[in-house]
Amino acid sequence: MKKFFFAILLITSSAFARPEVSIPASVEISQRPLLRLGDIATVTGGSDELLTFLDSIIIREDARELLLSQHLQSQEILNKVREAMKSEVRLKELNPTFMIPSQVQVAFAAEPISKQEVERKIYNTLKVRCPDCEYKISLQRIPVPNGKTWEMDLTQMTTKGGLMIPLREDGSSGVLGVKWISGTIRVLKLTPVTTRLIQQGERLQNQDMRMEMTDITFAKDGALSVADIAGQLAARSLPVGSPLWSSDLKREPAAKRGQIVKGLLGDDSFEITVSLQAEDNGFVGDLIRVKNTETQKILSGLIVEKGVVKLQ
Repeated sequence: MKKFFFAILLITSSAFARPEVSIPASVEISQRPLLRLGDIATVTGGSDELLTFLDSIIIREDARELLLSQHLQSQEILNKVREAMKSEVRLKELNPTFMIPSQVQVAFAAEPISKQEVERKIYNTLKVRCPDCEYKISLQRIPVPNGKTWEMDLTQMTTKGGLMIPLREDGSSGVLGVKWISGTIRVLKLTPVTTRLIQQGERLQNQDMRMEMTDITFAKDGALSVADIAGQLAARSLPVGSPLWSSDLKREPAAKRGQIVKGLLGDDSFEITVSLQAEDNGFVGDLIRVKNTETQKILSGLIVEKGVVKLQ
């Protein structure tokens, strides 16, 4: 069993929030000369900036040398990382933890482009967008490039559903050629689901819901939390086990005509509150009329939360 070296390159007070870069003990790579750290790394808690840095760290200028040895020593990878840390101040500030086995077994894919390498890079990009999500990547087509110099463009990649990634090649005439990697992405996320039958118009309580990993690939709106839903009314009847979306909830006015609301006047340095009567119905973000019941003066206010308006 291979031992792992934990390279703690910089210790800070935020150590527990540090991104983690791990290298598998056995890795498959594409058939091209340049081998970068981003080609073999799996990233947890990272960022687009960190992924860019990893792609800039060149492990081998000519990876074909690995056809003989078929492995990389951890020290070689760590030396490249330390060099990058010295020259890139921002990379040092990101302060990633590196988990690297003492020896990394390297195998070249049977095809020009490694499916495993493509999946790793897609997965790293997706986890930046939604760290709490689980992804299932299915690649239908990986084209064969004309040469050894190509790059995947992940900048405009969708985060769920149909997947189309441009593969850009350097043409001999200086003109870039483009081919496409295609596939699908399924995404699962912790989502509130009902624990009992909910009738239309019924107010939901915490005990009416539980969090469950749910496929949200084709969900029309984003996943909510229990706190977002508790106390709201069901817009329709919901069977047991139904995922709860924004469209399942009845939007209630944050202020109703005739209701006494709290009016805020001033700024962050000085603010006073007054009791006012709402003259209109409205939701958060709406501008409504409010009345000072003592002077009968009509004012306008922006609803900032339920029962609270900011006077204009």
